[in-house]
Amino acid sequence: MRTARSASTQKSVRKGIRVLALAAVAGVAGVSGALTFTTSTPSARPASVPSKPTVPPKPTAADARQSTAGPVATTVPAPALHETVDLFGDSLGYQAEPYLDMFFADTGRFTVSNNTFGGTATCDWFGKMAAAAVQRPSAVVLVFSGNAFTPCMDGVALRSPEYYELYTTDTEQAIGIFRAVGAHVFLVGTPIDQDSVAGWDRLDDIYRQLAQASPETVTYVDAAAAVESPGGTFTWRLPCMRIEPSCSADGTNIVRSPDGIHFCPDGTPATRGLTGPCDEYSPGAFRFALAIVSAVTRYRDLPPAVLVHVAQ
Repeated sequence: MRTARSASTQKSVRKGIRVLALAAVAGVAGVSGALTFTTSTPSARPASVPSKPTVPPKPTAADARQSTAGPVATTVPAPALHETVDLFGDSLGYQAEPYLDMFFADTGRFTVSNNTFGGTATCDWFGKMAAAAVQRPSAVVLVFSGNAFTPCMDGVALRSPEYYELYTTDTEQAIGIFRAVGAHVFLVGTPIDQDSVAGWDRLDDIYRQLAQASPETVTYVDAAAAVESPGGTFTWRLPCMRIEPSCSADGTNIVRSPDGIHFCPDGTPATRGLTGPCDEYSPGAFRFALAIVSAVTRYRDLPPAVLVHVAQ
């Protein structure tokens, strides 16, 4: 069973995220599931805001009459509703959890309900998914990389026709559970790993196809691109992003675990997909989570910069 993260670890990571948030005011934009980071000046504004102030029209006689008639009632917009994001996933989702929690919390609008465990498959979570759907979440994030360790996948060979058929039908079932209550489902792609062979991304293709078939209720998130080389190939390190809370002396950060699959750089091996807690800053999990949050906030019509509104 997983041990809890130490309080000191959570505090240090949270402090780092606050540093990130202050820097991120400069601008964060999500592009096709990957992330680009741009430098902005204090006068920068979203494209929807005019670059020059507009000149108000000259007052009319009617305006003058109204100004002498006393106070005019105004309508105050209702505050935005607080929304729930349900996260279901395996070890990749588990390692991204602390960053997802803090990024979503910093929006001031989302609360995350975490349901992750290493080595699990989509079919392990149907019961909890049905229970979660009763609470009518706004969004659901599914992070499943294709494990086949648990009883619901017993006897199914990796990458066999049966394996892909089960993951297709199981993902469709998960989508159906949440579609019935009006939630939007985000299917998260899996990063290439060190030992990937030709056809390794077939499961990602299935997720893409499911999203393309139901764009009104399903979105594919290529969060994997955030921890891969620009050409989509495997890499151990990537150049530091300006908004990261720490950076190695050579200007790069380790984005993958020593096993070439996970994110935590601490070297703790996984057993049947199960990893322990990561007690240090994980640049890979940070980037992976930021790509997911960017996709969700973009779909919900929230600018990525909203991630930093409580940075203090």
